[in-house]
Amino acid sequence: MKIYLVGGAVRDQIMGLAVKDKDYVVVGSTFKEMVKLGYKPIGKDFPVFLHPKTHNEYALARTERKVSRGYKGFRIYASKEVTLEEDLKRRDLTINAIAKDARGQFIDPFHGIKDIKNKVLRHVSSAFVEDPIRVLRIARFSARFHQFKIHPKTESILKQIVRNKEIEAVASERIWHELFVGFSEKKSYLMIEVLHKCGALKLLLPEMNYIKHKHSIKKSFEYALKSKYSPEIKAALFFMYLYPLRLNGSLEEEIYTRLSVPNAVKKLTQKTISNLSDLKEFKKLKSRQILDLIYKMDLFRNPDTFSDMMKIFEAFISSQPAQLKTAQTTLKSLKKYLKHLNKLNLALISQNKHGLDIKDAIYEARLEVLKKLI
Repeated sequence: MKIYLVGGAVRDQIMGLAVKDKDYVVVGSTFKEMVKLGYKPIGKDFPVFLHPKTHNEYALARTERKVSRGYKGFRIYASKEVTLEEDLKRRDLTINAIAKDARGQFIDPFHGIKDIKNKVLRHVSSAFVEDPIRVLRIARFSARFHQFKIHPKTESILKQIVRNKEIEAVASERIWHELFVGFSEKKSYLMIEVLHKCGALKLLLPEMNYIKHKHSIKKSFEYALKSKYSPEIKAALFFMYLYPLRLNGSLEEEIYTRLSVPNAVKKLTQKTISNLSDLKEFKKLKSRQILDLIYKMDLFRNPDTFSDMMKIFEAFISSQPAQLKTAQTTLKSLKKYLKHLNKLNLALISQNKHGLDIKDAIYEARLEVLKKLI
């Protein structure tokens, strides 16, 4: 029985990056032997175990054979006879197919170290074409390792996977997971660009006119990177580029369901879009229109969403310098107005409503405050 550190941990060590999770492969062992040694089996599909003390993942060396459509259509074979090289061969990229033994020696049968040095993302073997999820993985790896280039042969295989339409068999939750990880990376727009180049974006989001918005998307994400936006905000920013199509409600829901987009991202996008016109024309709005906008944005009940919406708004129009300056002025003005509006004693207004409905009395009091400020 031999144990090797594998995958991202080895790759990141070689690249001088911080190692987050450590995964190990076990060669020459069996399920029964691992359990006997105290390892806890997890999952149903793979022979994977948790170490009894460190809780790191240890997987028996295995091979895979494609037996049906989709990313789950594999038959797993794990036994004492499976070699380390056979296990590494089933992995996606050469940079992820490097192992490290107990003495600190690297085992690199597919020249992943060379590809790290040359900054190349290259598939390990012809079996790469069998797993459609790898299209999304390569796309997000491009966002993370943005100095790397995808090898031309690997690009061809990505296009082949898309032509086979096996991505349609991938669970929507898995698609969203890969996209969200990509939105967490620095150069998120490179993930979108890779998906576009191989045809996957058209398959996943046929409603988006990427060519038309390509320049703006890049500028928006560069602004988001500079401003250190969260992946949730970057995801909402991405979906903003669907709305120039004037999608109807049922089509919107179909898109969000298709990609398993979380409610928080969906609502943030929709709320920003529904107020986009007023935000762009904020300088021209009268007091009553500004107050109606604040109500529409639900800023009295949910003030936390204000910052997120304005971040999306700023990034969305960042490709137009004049509009960006307007957005920053709008943000400053709205902050000022909200500060004064929130000082109102609503309880006192409710007691002295002068025959008005309580909600109307509060509205009129707020309107008077805005008239004095503007």
